Amino acid sequence: MTRGLVALVICTVMLVAVQITIISPLRIAGVVVMLVWLWPVSLALTGRTVVSVGAGFVTGLLFDTHSLTPFGLTGVVGVLLALAAAQLGREGVGDLDAAAWWVTPALASAAGFSAPLIFIILGFLTGHTTLWRGNLGVMMVVNAVAFFVLARPLTRLAQRVAESGGWSRT
Repeated sequence: MTRGLVALVICTVMLVAVQITIISPLRIAGVVVMLVWLWPVSLALTGRTVVSVGAGFVTGLLFDTHSLTPFGLTGVVGVLLALAAAQLGREGVGDLDAAAWWVTPALASAAGFSAPLIFIILGFLTGHTTLWRGNLGVMMVVNAVAFFVLARPLTRLAQRVAESGGWSRT
């Protein structure tokens, strides 16, 4: 359990560091690809609900400390994505070994497509109307494509982290 928690913390912190230092400055069509939202989805697709929700919230909080987004909003989006993906992960729908090769990327792509919309809506509901910059459709498509491409390797990493922790599918 401790070994898995250490691995989870290290992977989460490193992913946030990569997001902030490498990914955020590299914009595709003016859009930042949000790996901090793909990480909890990847963990959730392994069927570890509690781990993915916790990682989604912590990852979002760590990212928000280094960005101009409202503190906690990225974490809430990560939690919502993890909860949605965990429903499928517990049933084994996104299982890398049992499902068709395209299922995990397709599920991650759906999360990448919906995440910017959820972020904008939650921001609007909390009174942050300035979050909508640029074209929301482009944000949704770019994140969906990036999540599709990155889903299998990141979910494979999430699977190894979850197995090292000995966490069961819950």
